[in-house]
Order: sequence, then structure tokens, then C-alpha cells
Amino acid sequence: IGLWNYYSANCLLRCLEHLPRDDKIELEERSLTELEQQSVYGTTDSNFGVNNQPKKTDSSARIDSMPPPPEGTTTYGVVAWYASGSKGLVVLDLLMILLFFGILIAYEVAMQSFINDTPLTTGSKSIDLLIPSIIVGALSCAPDLGFLSKFSGMGLLAVVLSFVVISLQGFQENGCSGFRNGFQLNLWPESLSGASSWFGVVVFSFGFVPLIFNIRDSMAKPMQVGLALQIGAVLVSFGYIIMSNGIRVLFSPSHVFHGDALQVMPNNWGALVVRLLMTFSVSVSAPLLVLPCGELIEGKLGIGGTQHSLHRRIFVRLTICAICTIISAFLGSGFANVVSFIGCFCVAIVSFVMPPLFCIQLSIKRKPVSRENLFALDSLLLYDAGVLMIGIIATVITSSLTFRELMARASVY
Repeated sequence: IGLWNYYSANCLLRCLEHLPRDDKIELEERSLTELEQQSVYGTTDSNFGVNNQPKKTDSSARIDSMPPPPEGTTTYGVVAWYASGSKGLVVLDLLMILLFFGILIAYEVAMQSFINDTPLTTGSKSIDLLIPSIIVGALSCAPDLGFLSKFSGMGLLAVVLSFVVISLQGFQENGCSGFRNGFQLNLWPESLSGASSWFGVVVFSFGFVPLIFNIRDSMAKPMQVGLALQIGAVLVSFGYIIMSNGIRVLFSPSHVFHGDALQVMPNNWGALVVRLLMTFSVSVSAPLLVLPCGELIEGKLGIGGTQHSLHRRIFVRLTICAICTIISAFLGSGFANVVSFIGCFCVAIVSFVMPPLFCIQLSIKRKPVSRENLFALDSLLLYDAGVLMIGIIATVITSSLTFRELMARASVY
């Protein structure tokens, strides 16, 4: 899946080669000479992205003559605009809105489960959900959310501490006996539904493809984005493998997992601090997602950024929080189920389906396909088609199975 994310990110970066040269998404540091001599990954001998600027054709002129996308469109949205027109941009924006909603719902479900396992619980799951939701809604209405970014590091600290506490609990219960018998464990999913849930969680955990342009634009040397992705994907892959399999093997003599790893966290003061820290970090991180989600909706509704529209923007943000709270209350405390469905549906589509689709569409627009050149297509285009088909099949199957599991969990709750 790490390699799949890397290839999809490459597809989006290759899409830039087919856009009009004077488009605003081109980085100021990249001259026209660099565009003609280098690939998007900054090498001249790589198999990825070695496509010089195509020659001017009638189809190329058709792309160049297209009207520019609406002002304020993201780079990913610009690619969708030139690949699929206004409909492609609308579909992408809707999927991103659904993604933001899904992450916010997962956040609220997580906060409910954190509070429910602490002495601070009210005894009512609905109230345990409502209190942090009110805090998120109030913070989302702040005119400037920049102060919340100062707490972003606390989320990483909370995750690290949670794994430390869980690992200590595992060694206290089982010692190293789990690792001695680790080779006898069957770590494969027991069913297709289990494999779909695993797929969704892993896809959600990677999830850097929709942010590839933001990552590139924030780099001091954007041409080295390919190397950065390679290193990052390898490190993250090994980190996920070690953490997930390590916890599973460590608790194998005493516990069988049916959900997330937090279910084995002990009830002591250390675990209490971790739960409270994670609740706090999630509550201050959620408004940072409400803001871009609200801006997307405001743009579709034509709500401007003037002082007169302030009340409308606050209403949109509060409505987002209210909808997420209602859905979270319906779904219950199945955090892993929510995350797996979001990963299989929203993240998979914007990561594994749209990138190769847009790359194929833009490539064909630059070089129209006819019966004469149908079998003379660039091999990279055929690879894109294969990845697209695999992405569609995987998304349809896993989304349907994880949605069924999500609804089953909600009915039990």
C-alpha cells in the first residue's frame, strides 16, 4: 500500500506536465528549462515522470484554450478541472468534504471512547459525546485558529505515550512469551471483511496522496519531493509493521483483538493521563479540519469572506459540528469501523482512483487515442489504466464490506 500511494502521488505530479504552462500552480523556482529537462521527481533517468513537455497539437490547444478554474481552487482541484472539467472539480470537492466529515466523525467517536474509560465519564455516552463536541464547535467559531496549531505536537506525543503504556502493560502481563511463540501466530485476516477493515485503516493511515501538492509546495527543494516520498513511505511502512504486529504478538498469550489497540490499555494513572491527553489533542485538532471543510462548503454556497457573511460562516461551521455529532451518536463507539470505512471509500477514491484517472485523461487530451495508435500507447499510460482498474475494484469491494460492518455495529449500539 505504501508503494501504491507512491505511484498515485507520481500520477498527480505527472499531471502537471499536461497543464497549460502559464498556470499559476507552477512553482516560481521551476523555470521552463527545468520543466523540459527534468522529470517531476528531479531526475533524468527515472522511470517515473520522465515526460518532456508535449508538442503543440490540436488536442493540446484544446487544453490550453480551456478557461481557468475558479479562483482559490487547490492544485488538486486544478488538475481535476483540466482533466474532467467542472464536473470533475465538483466530484473532487464533494469527496474532500465527505473525507473531512468522516475524519471529524472518527475524532468525535474517539473522544467519546476516551472519556467513557475515565473517571470523568458522566455515565451517559450521549453526554460524553456532547461535551467535547460543544468545545469543538466553540473553538471552530474563532476568527483565527492559528493558536491551535501550537498544540499539534501534543497529538503525536499522545500517540507515542499510548503505545508506551500499552507495551508496558503487555510486558507486565506476558513478558516475552508472545515473541517466543510469534512465528506460530496467524497474523492474516480471518475473512474478506477483516481484510477490508485492515485495508481501510492502512489506507487511512498513509493518506498522503491528496496532500502531495501541499507537501511539495512546503519543501525548500520541491524537485526532491520524489526522494522525500520514497524515504517517508519506507519509514512509515516499517513503523506500521513493527507497531501493529509487535502489539499483536506481545498480547497474543492473553488477548484477542477485536478493534483498536486502546482496548488493552490498563486502568491506572498513566493510562488516565494518556486518555486525557489524547482527548485534549483531538479536541483542539478537530477545528483545524472544520475550517477547510467549511471553506469548501462556503465556496459552493457562494458565501464570501466579508464581514457581512461572518454569521453565515459561523452557521456553516456549527452545522458541520452538529451533523458530525448526530452521526457519531448513531454509530456508537466503533472508532476502528469508522476509520476503516473512511479509508476504503473517501481516501481510496482520492488516492487510488482519481490520480490515475486524471493522468489518463490529460495524457489522452494531449495525445488523442485512435485505432492507429491504440496499441502504441505509452507503457506508463497502460500501467495507469491497470492501477485504475485495481483501485476501482478494491474500493467497491472494501467499501461495501466495511459499510456493512459499520451499520452492524451501529445497530448493536
